[in-house]
Amino acid sequence: MRHLISILTTILFTTFCCSAQELSYREVFDEYVFTRNSEIITMREMIRSQERGSELNRLFRSANRNKDWANVLALSGGIVLGQALSDALWNDDSDDSLNRWQSYVAGALLLGVTFPLSATADKRVRQAVDLYNLDPALGDASAPLRPPLRVMSE
Repeated sequence: MRHLISILTTILFTTFCCSAQELSYREVFDEYVFTRNSEIITMREMIRSQERGSELNRLFRSANRNKDWANVLALSGGIVLGQALSDALWNDDSDDSLNRWQSYVAGALLLGVTFPLSATADKRVRQAVDLYNLDPALGDASAPLRPPLRVMSE
């Protein structure tokens, strides 16, 4: 009975210790927010805390870049499509305004491109979080300093 209690307490203790270092994420107002040890970390802080050139840094930067491009393209597509629709609704010359199908197609294409970019960003963040949770030592590096510039002698 004594061994059973000690085994259960050991399992319980290791479960709580290991789960405290786990990195989790969620999307808040179209940005990723990470939590580790009940500490809130932004995407920019996660990128800065990784070593330059590491796999985690590459995944976080790629996700950030894809999310930024998705936001830019979604905004521009919404503006183009909204302007074309408002022009068709409020102008008296209905034949000309409804026949501007190029604006509708351009806005829809810009909006359509955002979906794969956003999905790729979500996938990269999920991969980075999974990689971090496999080996938390990868993410414990402090912000790397840039290497000193080498002066080339002539």
